[in-house]
Amino acid sequence: MKILRVLPSMDFGGIERGVYDFSSVATISGHKVVIVSGPGRFIPPLIEKGIRWYNLPMDKKTPAVFFRSIHQLKEIIKEEKPEIVHIQSRFPCWIAYYIKGDFSSTPFVTSIHNFYNFRWYSKATGKGDLVITVSNALKKYAIDYLNVPEDKIRVVYNGVEEDFAEIEKGHSSVIRIGMIARFTMWKGHFCFLEALRKLHKGGYKIEGLIVGTGSNRYRGKLEEWVIKNGMRDIVNIQQMDAKEALKNIDILVVPSVKPEGFGRTVVEAQMSKTPVIGTDIGALPELIKNGETGFLVNPGDSDSIADYIEKLMKDKVLYQKISNYAQKNAIEKFSLKNMVENTLNVYSELLDRKY
Repeated sequence: MKILRVLPSMDFGGIERGVYDFSSVATISGHKVVIVSGPGRFIPPLIEKGIRWYNLPMDKKTPAVFFRSIHQLKEIIKEEKPEIVHIQSRFPCWIAYYIKGDFSSTPFVTSIHNFYNFRWYSKATGKGDLVITVSNALKKYAIDYLNVPEDKIRVVYNGVEEDFAEIEKGHSSVIRIGMIARFTMWKGHFCFLEALRKLHKGGYKIEGLIVGTGSNRYRGKLEEWVIKNGMRDIVNIQQMDAKEALKNIDILVVPSVKPEGFGRTVVEAQMSKTPVIGTDIGALPELIKNGETGFLVNPGDSDSIADYIEKLMKDKVLYQKISNYAQKNAIEKFSLKNMVENTLNVYSELLDRKY
């Protein structure tokens, strides 16, 4: 099967990571994948794998970029003659919407990865012949908010490499509590810090690790909070790879105050046998079975986060039980293999209709 994947760029982000993972595995399985995007860190390794890439940046949402991209994407499709075109992100979806009629025999798939605002602008993500959402929570959003017909939607969970299961924890004499997220307000960093402060005041020997990228201004506010609250010696804020971070995290907290479309960090942690405490909104309840593979709390509830951390610290049997079951569940439901197979099944469904 020849597949054309279209997205704004191939740098940091969950969408980019998913396209990279899919393309790598699908190519090994004998499919041909062509990427149309702007540049980014994932492009060189994809080229090394023999995957063709067209440099068409679509991350700047201007009229000039829009009309240029319409023309160039048309030419690429004519040249490559893909069996499937799969578009991700709102701006490229609008570009594809305006050229779709010129390729009536080629199925177009669109994906919805996040809970977008601005309903009209977001509607393009639901205009594919079939629409993939990466969670049931997003499926409901697509139906209720974007008015996508339910019979067009297919839920395909993101997949995570199983080598996260091979992570070996570094030794520590204290409990290490971590958060891996972009530096932005809705991720709930201050709620996380409040939970750490409560535990620290209670006399618990803990270390906090915040890992992320994004706004330097927001990161500066976090660092100011840490200093102001006398926690400089126990909280470290830095940037590192998720696998490296999880070697140094015993409990992961995902305190998002807005709904997550999926929650890749949750699954990565679960695969590494790291218990997760997350908020009971968006897709997180699909990833965390409360009391079985982790714990769920209300958004902004730092007291409950601290209580569950305390519970896991005190009860080693519970810690191991949740760690083991979470890993088993993550491998069974959220593996990279499952994601690739389920995505290819969506493509095949459209191709079967065609013939």
